[in-house]
Amino acid sequence: MCGIVTGGVGIGSFHPEAAVVAGALIPERRTRSLSLFMFGGAMGLALGPIACGAIVTTWGLKSVWILAPLYAGLILILHYVGKPPAKLFERDKTQKPQSLYHMLEGKIPLALFLFMVCSLRLVPNMAMDKLISFILKDQNVSAFQIGLVQSVFLFSASVGMLLMAFRFKSGHEKAFMIACPLLGIPLMLVLGWEGCPTWLMTLLLVPSGLVLWGTSPAMVSYSHQLFPKGGGVASAITMGMAWGGGGMIQAKITSHFVSLGAPHLAFYAIIPCLLLAAIGASALPALSTESNQQNEALETA
Repeated sequence: MCGIVTGGVGIGSFHPEAAVVAGALIPERRTRSLSLFMFGGAMGLALGPIACGAIVTTWGLKSVWILAPLYAGLILILHYVGKPPAKLFERDKTQKPQSLYHMLEGKIPLALFLFMVCSLRLVPNMAMDKLISFILKDQNVSAFQIGLVQSVFLFSASVGMLLMAFRFKSGHEKAFMIACPLLGIPLMLVLGWEGCPTWLMTLLLVPSGLVLWGTSPAMVSYSHQLFPKGGGVASAITMGMAWGGGGMIQAKITSHFVSLGAPHLAFYAIIPCLLLAAIGASALPALSTESNQQNEALETA
């Protein structure tokens, strides 16, 4: 447990600031830049189940440690080769450190509401790969095959983020936050069907990954534009706290239905979360149309 907590803290601590730097690389197309950043993360998550499933099936669970030196070496190489421009990390030393209240422009209740909406929105993102493993394990499927099915979902997520990067138009972030949870509801209805065959479940994971996970960069971009003075805090809300909040909600849902011996029914319990997320997103303020028009003009130029 200490190892899991340490790893989670290490991952969560760099994500908010890394997202700010990623958004600053293409400031006039922030959603595109964030989509590319999160695409890399989704690809890593997609490859993880395949790699770990193959290793565990062949050599057992303890053999996963052999991946650690490989990852550490790749991180050092990427840090040396692809380090962003130093000016992105520069801070104006003449300015005093901003308080949380100032970075959020005094809109702390709005930030808490955004956190709640995003947490509900991310429940299926955090739950589906776990539910897949429980459902397939009951069918005596090997760890490698479970990893392959999980990777279908996560590869679809990476494709969705890539599409967001090159096809998304600025100004529609809020619309995506409303529409995508609603589109996920019929998918949850079919996945929760007790007689759903494995091939159909695997097939439905593709649109689920595209719609529910692949469109999450719009949520992060929305928070950056909603709180322009506190990009790091906005990232922390939508890339850190909200994922943790969604994970805590899904943990209770998943554990409850697994204890009942019916993990597939957890998909039905996810539906109210998606519905509340869509309703909450509709109540969020609209972004400034002036900044969106400037972004579109820069993209055209």
